[in-house]
Order: sequence, then structure tokens, then C-alpha cells
Amino acid sequence: MKYKIIITAGGTSERIDNVRKITNSSSGKLGCTIANKLIELHEEKIDKIYYICSKNSIKPNHERIEIVEILDTQDLEIAVRNLLIYNDINYFIHSMAVSDYTVDYVTTAESLALNINNNPDKNVLDLICSNKDNLTDSKISSNQENLIIKLKKTPKIISLIKDISPNTYLVGFKLLDNVSEQNLIDTAVKLKEKNNCNLVVANDLENIRKGNHKAFIIRTSDDYVIASCKEDIAEKIVGEMIEND
Repeated sequence: MKYKIIITAGGTSERIDNVRKITNSSSGKLGCTIANKLIELHEEKIDKIYYICSKNSIKPNHERIEIVEILDTQDLEIAVRNLLIYNDINYFIHSMAVSDYTVDYVTTAESLALNINNNPDKNVLDLICSNKDNLTDSKISSNQENLIIKLKKTPKIISLIKDISPNTYLVGFKLLDNVSEQNLIDTAVKLKEKNNCNLVVANDLENIRKGNHKAFIIRTSDDYVIASCKEDIAEKIVGEMIEND
């Protein structure tokens, strides 16, 4: 049996207007390291690695790796759904930094205030949430003042994976910033249980800033291994996935 694997890497960008975007700063280096480690250790077992990433992400290069470029969370959802529906995916490594929010609309304070003043009998919150004045269809003028950007939540891509493909081995990732190790582990366990992950890699941004990229690879609430760098994380993930299969 040869494996089909999906790796997501890098970050999504959410459109503000035709030229401006809200982006995540993830480089995709960890996802690339994992892909290369899979090829290095188990090339003979791999049929295809679908590597879903943003345009500027670091990318692996191998004949068994197919690059799938996406821009935003909507693109990512479409790519994930199509690959899971039309392929028998054995492993899914979801290391991409997916935007939690995307742009609902962009308006000005003056326009929003006018809409509220013209509708005194309506609930203010409803007016804000249902605003139809949107400047995102073109490039917003750099002379425009008092801009207001309303955000809305994006779908949780990780929650779709087991719903579509229950037998796929799922590796999730959780990134927090400057929290206790126990808080980090507890949060990762909740992510694991909620999304039926087989493993969750828990990172603290504070450790990444210091250059050592310490991570906890969570098997269960009281069973985990510690990795010290991206190479070590990749090797231990691959070991958990395939060597223990």
C-alpha cells in the first residue's frame, strides 16, 4: 500500500480590497520540513503528497509532491474538500496558519453613522451587522479617512477533515503565545478531542521567537513527547504516523 498525504503550510491572506490583504506571517518552513522528512524516510511508501500552501510559502520540490496554491480560507476549504472527496487520503498534516477572520465589509464611520441615524427604529447592532455599504469591490482610496473594517469568522477547516474522511489520520497544530506549558497542553488536548485528531502539535510563539521551536506532540491528555526544533518535530510526527502504523 502506498500513501496519499495532504500537508497544509504557510498562511492564508484575506482580501480587504483589490490590492490590500490581511495576512498571516507563517513561512511554511515547518510544513516543508515535514514533507521533506516524509520523502527522506519513506519515499517508497508514498504515492503522492498534496502540499497546499500560499504563494509565498517555502515549498518542497519532489516528483511525488504536488503543489496546490491557495490564497484565502475559502480557497483552502475548496481545495481540502475536493482532495478529500476525490482521493483516499491516508494522512492529513494541517500545519497551515489559517485566518480566524475574514473581511465582511469595509465602510467609513460617516457612512455607518448616517445609516444608523436614518434608521432610528432599528437595532443599532443589526444595522452594523447587516451593513450593505462596502468599499471592497475596488481599490480603496489612500485619501479615505475613518475607515471601518468589519470582520467575520472563517470556517474551521480542521473540523471538516474527519467529517469528510473519518479514516484519515489527522495531525493538528495549536499555537499560543506566552502561556504556561500546562495551559498549552490542555488547550491542545481540547483541540484534539473536538476535532478527533490523532496527534496535535502544540507550540508557544515565545519559544519560536527564541529560535529553538520547542513543541509538545500530544497523543493523549497525559501522553506526549517533546520536540526541540523543526527537524525534530518533523521526524517525530513522521515516526508517530507511519512507523507506528
